Amino acid sequence: MMSIRKAVLLLIGILIVGLGIVARWAWIPEDLELTDCTLSKNAAWIDVDWSSKPINESAVSELADALAGKQIKYVFPYTVYLKSDGSFSQSYQYAAQFVSTLRRFNPDISILAWIGIPLKNERSIGVKGSVDLTDQATRKAITNFIATLMKDSRFDGVQLDVETVLNNDPAFLLLLEESKNTIGADHKLSIASSHWVPNSVNSLPLIKDFRWTTDYYKAVAQRVDQIVTMTYDSYAPVPAVYRFWMREQTGGITHSLMESNVELLMGVSVSREETLAHRSDVETLKNGLAGMCASMPKSRAIDGVALYADWDFAQSDWATWNEWQK
Repeated sequence: MMSIRKAVLLLIGILIVGLGIVARWAWIPEDLELTDCTLSKNAAWIDVDWSSKPINESAVSELADALAGKQIKYVFPYTVYLKSDGSFSQSYQYAAQFVSTLRRFNPDISILAWIGIPLKNERSIGVKGSVDLTDQATRKAITNFIATLMKDSRFDGVQLDVETVLNNDPAFLLLLEESKNTIGADHKLSIASSHWVPNSVNSLPLIKDFRWTTDYYKAVAQRVDQIVTMTYDSYAPVPAVYRFWMREQTGGITHSLMESNVELLMGVSVSREETLAHRSDVETLKNGLAGMCASMPKSRAIDGVALYADWDFAQSDWATWNEWQK
């Protein structure tokens, strides 16, 4: 009969081997693996100054050159947000001039109005909104505003940043249907999407329906033209965990959309902001791309990368971006 000491040593040995296997599975090197990873339909979120302040043609020309240099196809200027009193912020007075000027300097770019909608949601973290999408009048006000914005400013579409949308939220799906009907087939409806979780994780009591599962991703994809993932703010404490996080997010989302024709862009952070959810030395461009690229050979095609956000794209990011774009 095996002694207690031998049994303990055997158990420790099994645990060490098991941890080694898990570590090897989870480990993603920092160096970029570029095989089948370069993408062409890239995007960037840009700040509100472009649509809220008088146009400086020289600055817009520089922006156009910088976006072209990064091979950016889509740009999302922060245009407007829905306030707690039901009105829209007056931050789009120069949107029409900005759109026409940027398009003159870069006629190949698609410009989508970034619209912020902070939801009333007791479970949201960091976004304390007041918008109730279950109210039909509220959704109607949003779509009416979108229609006017499209007509007056000539955007190529809208990028709805609705936070925080819980899994299986039916009101959000209604807003997407109504928004798409409003802007029509000639304009692109894009959304900033939530983190993905597998069903097994979503079933846990404290986590349940906080992030999106495969079925909800499929439902959203049926109603929009483009999904841009917010796969940052991962709470990752070290770079290796963020790379693993990006690999699993990429794999889960692409698998969810395997049968969909929706355009998919993976959001990667270059933000220098420091928050509980985001460490700038962890969620770097290099780590984000490395994690995404580790999943791509096994995943559905991804169309591009979305940079959050262009105003924080530093000189040090250029080497990484250029290496990835080779």
